[in-house]
Amino acid sequence: MQISEEAWRQFHEKLKNKAVIGVLQRLFDFVLNTLAQRIDEIKIEEGKAISFFSCEREFLTINVTRKDLRIYIHPTAKPYFDPEAKFQVEKFRFWDASYQKSSGKYCAMSVWISEAKYLPGLREIIGMIPLKRSPVSPKPGK
Repeated sequence: MQISEEAWRQFHEKLKNKAVIGVLQRLFDFVLNTLAQRIDEIKIEEGKAISFFSCEREFLTINVTRKDLRIYIHPTAKPYFDPEAKFQVEKFRFWDASYQKSSGKYCAMSVWISEAKYLPGLREIIGMIPLKRSPVSPKPGK
């Protein structure tokens, strides 16, 4: 699974901070290598985002803004984050709606990075995503 040269060019054109393109490429390679057994499909939104799917469901998205990367860890990724957890990234925020009373943890978050020095913290977060696939629930009426 690769990204076309044209897609990389579009990401490069969008980013005002050209150093972020290297961060994006390293992050993409890390996600691909770490979560390979979970990834079924990768979709590219022209110059805007890279989305990773498992069992037909989006579980991780890298949004490319003009100045940084915004990474979404969707609830379908099934990680569990302690509310008191701290990560060495530029900024992160748990999704309020992803709080699970039964475990007392969050299962979704947004992370912002713009420099390579934040990649280890982001790798820690991505490393919390289980490699086991989450089957798709049947659609009503099927």
